[in-house]
Amino acid sequence: MRRRTGLATRNSGLVVLAVILTALFFPSCSSKSTPQSQDPFPRTGEVAGWMKSSETRTFPASDLWEYIDGDAERYIQAGVATTLTSDFRFQNKIDAVADIHRMNSPDGPKKMLEAEWSSEGQRLDLGEDARLYATSLVFRKGRYLVRIIAYQDAPEVGTALLALGQAIEKKLGAGR
Repeated sequence: MRRRTGLATRNSGLVVLAVILTALFFPSCSSKSTPQSQDPFPRTGEVAGWMKSSETRTFPASDLWEYIDGDAERYIQAGVATTLTSDFRFQNKIDAVADIHRMNSPDGPKKMLEAEWSSEGQRLDLGEDARLYATSLVFRKGRYLVRIIAYQDAPEVGTALLALGQAIEKKLGAGR
């Protein structure tokens, strides 16, 4: 009888060790950082004046409410699969956040944009459809919906957001 108890205890210890090692080497995707090699956002210095000021965070559709509390259901209904987000700073005076919503199909971003377009925005030649507002830029490219929001208003915000948006579009076009 003792042998079985000892064996069970050793096996339990091995199971616990396996769980710990699995957690260390295969972390969950939920709101975790994205490895730099897979990051669809430009790094600091890739876009003139822009600095990436946070790690990229990833939210699967099931956890989107943790990031977009109160509006996540609209994205889920449009077919969001994953949302990536990162913070940026322009010339040490304008803070912004950039979100990339990867949808299950190109219909999702199209529906989202059609539902929220405003006549106040300026149409841009970016992606398949884009609008620039006073402190934000939104565009779609394939199954991606990209939204960049600046937290301050300044004369250079529009030009700066467009430059960041073009860099993101380029990265998305590189086979993502």
